[in-house]
Amino acid sequence: MSKVGIFGAGWVGLVTGACFAELGHEVVIRDVVPEKIEALQQGRVPFHERDVPALLERNSARLSYTLDVDDVADCEFLFICVDTPPTYSGDADLSRVWTVVDELPELTGRPVLVMKSTVPVGTGEKVRAGLDERGLEHVGYASNPEFLSEGRAVEDFMQPDRIVVGAFEAEDADSVAGLYAAIEAPVVHSDVNSAEMIKLAANAFLMTRISFINEIANVCEATGADVVKVAEGVGLDKRLGPHFLRAGIGYGGSCFPKDSLALKQLA
Repeated sequence: MSKVGIFGAGWVGLVTGACFAELGHEVVIRDVVPEKIEALQQGRVPFHERDVPALLERNSARLSYTLDVDDVADCEFLFICVDTPPTYSGDADLSRVWTVVDELPELTGRPVLVMKSTVPVGTGEKVRAGLDERGLEHVGYASNPEFLSEGRAVEDFMQPDRIVVGAFEAEDADSVAGLYAAIEAPVVHSDVNSAEMIKLAANAFLMTRISFINEIANVCEATGADVVKVAEGVGLDKRLGPHFLRAGIGYGGSCFPKDSLALKQLA
């Protein structure tokens, strides 16, 4: 088993840390908000996500929470799980990502910095250059995007459709993939840029399906057709499938809107 450091005790970071602990790894979760770390040390979860409290309690011996960045210095893997909200222009705000990179402690051996946060394509190359400028050429880098849904994040982590790992060095990709060895799921190995794009493209396609069925609903209303039956008939086509074909108010949440803006900025 490995020692994993998590930067960010938010939704993605805490779910990631709890699930890695469930897989048997030792996990150190670091955040900069004292109230959040204090709550976790007292056994209180700062948000609602099914199964997370149970995982944290069951694996408490393998989990620790800290404000001190030096507490992750001996971790073999360092996961960046911070927010990347949109700026006014639509670009992703990577200030928290760069804060993590700038605050990395002295690291020895061959630790791997792993990007779990959703970032624009090309971010990994910039982070790699930033590490090299700091004299951290010995630190590996990998992109390992999350595909978690609110309300079922633990299930999505432990029973994923796929695990995506993009790295500059094959040995780093293999070591990150090894963290998930106990999970039965296909592992997609790629370059870093492709791993970053997979996350944005997947979300863009889901948004497209939602928007498409809503447009079809407008046509159904004008023609007297039943969009529920139309979606059922379309979804039974094996080439298409039934997912995200429920007409409604449109897409939203914490990921889809900002990821669509980030993709648009790239285009």
